[in-house]
Amino acid sequence: MSRRVGLVVRAGNKKAVDLAKELVEWCKERKLELDVDAQAAKSLSLGSSGLSHREIVERADPIVTLGGDGTLIGAARYVRGRSPLFVGVNFGNLGFLTEVRPQELFSVLEQALENKVTSAERVLLFVQVIRDGSVIFESQAVNDAVVQKGARSPLPELDLSVNEHDVARIRADGIIIATPTGSTAYSLAAGGSIAHPSLSVFLVTPVCPHSLTNRPLILPGSSTVGVKLPHFKEDAWVTIDGQVSQQLKSGDFVRITQAKQTVRFVISPDKSYFDILRTKLNWGVPNKAD
Repeated sequence: MSRRVGLVVRAGNKKAVDLAKELVEWCKERKLELDVDAQAAKSLSLGSSGLSHREIVERADPIVTLGGDGTLIGAARYVRGRSPLFVGVNFGNLGFLTEVRPQELFSVLEQALENKVTSAERVLLFVQVIRDGSVIFESQAVNDAVVQKGARSPLPELDLSVNEHDVARIRADGIIIATPTGSTAYSLAAGGSIAHPSLSVFLVTPVCPHSLTNRPLILPGSSTVGVKLPHFKEDAWVTIDGQVSQQLKSGDFVRITQAKQTVRFVISPDKSYFDILRTKLNWGVPNKAD
């Protein structure tokens, strides 16, 4: 049975599209089936409408993403039941997940097809919005789920609970619930800790809290985290990985647990997680203005 490779391409990135064209020919030469996302199918003029990210994740293994971390996250969020290997090629500016350089793609893909590549598993969040006792929205998250006010709304009061125990009523722009993978994203910018991606934990970070006593929390991955808007009549949202949003109403309850699935990413055997942190965060690197 032929292996089926998935391909997701960042829209509008010429270098990514050019590499995608090479990948199409590479797969043809090796008689590999190639599932392409809708945007890539249009950019590559393949004469088909392409597939959704959900369909690609259900069918293909490995899956190549050409873009940045956002491109990879946009597909990895749809993992269900099975865990295909994601080969993230970095065309962005700050890649914590996309560790493969464009010139390395084909050698890494050869290794992936032979099950010889180095990979790591990351936990996902499972997010539900419950309104009047019914689930009206659910999604997985690779990085984070953010409960936040709208741009012109006043500060909301957010009731935070863990395992159905009340923790605090927080007045803030929002609350971030992040995975260790997402600890270097929005949570870090809001003052949260960096958690090693191998850990099974949640990071709960208030966004611009009204009280300085509201501090970030690190909780076991087995926890059930809840955020409720007890009486907020203004604009509010829960946003998944900065990409998917659901509008919230007063009384809505956002429940976050660890997803049953994990997601697998190719990692470089030549550099550690701390090498990436040091490079991306300029630790120990002189200021560029010096």
